[in-house]
Amino acid sequence: MLGLFLAIVTGAGAARNLWFSRTGTTVEGVVVRQIEELSVDWRDDLPGPLGTQQSGIQTAAAERVYRAVVEFQVGNATHEVVANARATVHLYPLGSKVDVLFPRGRPERARLRPELPGFWMQAGILFAATLVGTGSGYTWWKLAVRRARRRRRVVKPAG
Repeated sequence: MLGLFLAIVTGAGAARNLWFSRTGTTVEGVVVRQIEELSVDWRDDLPGPLGTQQSGIQTAAAERVYRAVVEFQVGNATHEVVANARATVHLYPLGSKVDVLFPRGRPERARLRPELPGFWMQAGILFAATLVGTGSGYTWWKLAVRRARRRRRVVKPAG
């Protein structure tokens, strides 16, 4: 049952991404600024075994990471989309052009095309999810049929 559920969820996500990349509208955007954030990894160099409580103030080293803000035009309106990817270097330098993809008529749901999974990757995931879902569904159905047959057996008393 769990395999069937995971296959359905994974397959639905892959199908949604494939549909989005095939039917969405692509426009060209320009990187207008960078958002600067601090990223902290609390797991590095923790004293003692994980899960133990430490007394006092805990600190961790932070590093500066950047996310690009891309501006694009749809009709007369200007929209912005923030990159999901962040790194210690500028992945998308200021002024560079980036393809932006959004559902028809919904520019507020835009995403950067380079950050979307590739077509063949999503098609492979969808295929694998279909195989796992079919196998799980068939196995579940066979078990249900076997249980039903066991219940139908009627033992007649000798008489």
